[in-house]
Amino acid sequence: MRIGVFDSGLGGLSTLLSCLRYLPNAHFLFYGDSAHSPYGDKTASEVQQWTEDAYAWFVRQGVDAVVLACNTATSAAAIPLREYADVPIIGIEPAIKKALVLYPEGSILLLATAMTVTGEKLHKLLTQLPNAAERVQPLACPGLAERIESQSNNWQQQVQEYLHDHVLPFYSTETQVIVLGCTHYCWISNWVSELTGRNIPTLDGNDGVARQLCRRLDIQSLPDTPPDLPVEASIDFYFTAAAADKTQIARRLLRAHGVKT
Repeated sequence: MRIGVFDSGLGGLSTLLSCLRYLPNAHFLFYGDSAHSPYGDKTASEVQQWTEDAYAWFVRQGVDAVVLACNTATSAAAIPLREYADVPIIGIEPAIKKALVLYPEGSILLLATAMTVTGEKLHKLLTQLPNAAERVQPLACPGLAERIESQSNNWQQQVQEYLHDHVLPFYSTETQVIVLGCTHYCWISNWVSELTGRNIPTLDGNDGVARQLCRRLDIQSLPDTPPDLPVEASIDFYFTAAAADKTQIARRLLRAHGVKT
C-alpha cells in the first residue's frame, strides 16, 4: 500500500506520524513543496495549482490515497481535486468540532494561517457547528509557519518571541483550549500550551485525518486510542527545493519521535 502525504513543507510530518500509528506497514511518499512554502500568505489559486501539481506527481507514483496534510491546501484545493481525482483525497481541517465537544464552555482560540482564517471552508464550519461562531476566536498567525519551517540555528528563539508578541495578547482567562489550525504548529504545541503558565490544552486534526484515511481504505476495527509509533517506517521524501537539507531535517524530526526511516 502506497500513501501520499502532501504539505507546503515540514509541517505535514506531524500528520504523517499519526498515519504511521495506524498504518505502520504502508509505504509513504512525503511531498513537501518547499519551493513555495509557506502557503499561508499565497493566493488560493496559487495553492490550488501547486496542490494539483503534487497530486499529479502522486498519481505517477501509483499511490492508493493522498493526504493533504496542510490546512491551507485543504481549504484551497480539496474540493476541486475531488471532482476529478481517481484515488481518495483526505484533507485536514481545524479540530473545532472536537474542541466544542470536549470543552463545552469558555473560549476556543484557533491559531491558523491567514488563508485558513479568511477562507470559505472555515466560515462554513463555524456557521454549521452550534455555538462555534460565538465561542471560537480565529487568529491569523502570518510568519509563524515560516519560522518553524526554517529550522535555522535560532528558530526556537524566533518562535518564542513571536508567540509572546503576537499570540499571547489574544489569550484570556476564558480560553479553555487552543486549536492548532496548521500542521506546522503541532511541532510547538508545548510552547503554545505553556505560554500563559497555566498549561492550556491544545488540539489538532491529525488523528482524525489518520482515521479517515483508514476508513477510505476500507480498514475496519480501528482502536479507540492511537497505537504506538513503529520503530521503523518506509518513507520516501520529495521536496521541490533544498531537497537534501529538507530530507535530512525530516529524518531528524521523525527520529526525535523514535521513528527510523
